[in-house]
Amino acid sequence: MKVPVFIRYSKIEELCDGNGQEGVVCDDFRGYVDVDVSDIQLNHNDLEKVVREYLGDIADILMTDRRLLDELLRKLNINLNTW
Repeated sequence: MKVPVFIRYSKIEELCDGNGQEGVVCDDFRGYVDVDVSDIQLNHNDLEKVVREYLGDIADILMTDRRLLDELLRKLNINLNTW
């Protein structure tokens, strides 16, 4: 899964050094980047990978939240009736 990230110029500047002959040389970036989840868009394959990886956790959440479980059951009923 690929997501666009924004790295502040100041952080890049810390990693880079100009040597006059070769231009700018930068070290690898190692650290964390804050990602605004509202900007992330998952395609179907990405979403399927996430569900497969976290299916147990998703099921636990559904079982502890009656509203989510009811919503899932309504959705399944609609889909099962169309098969």
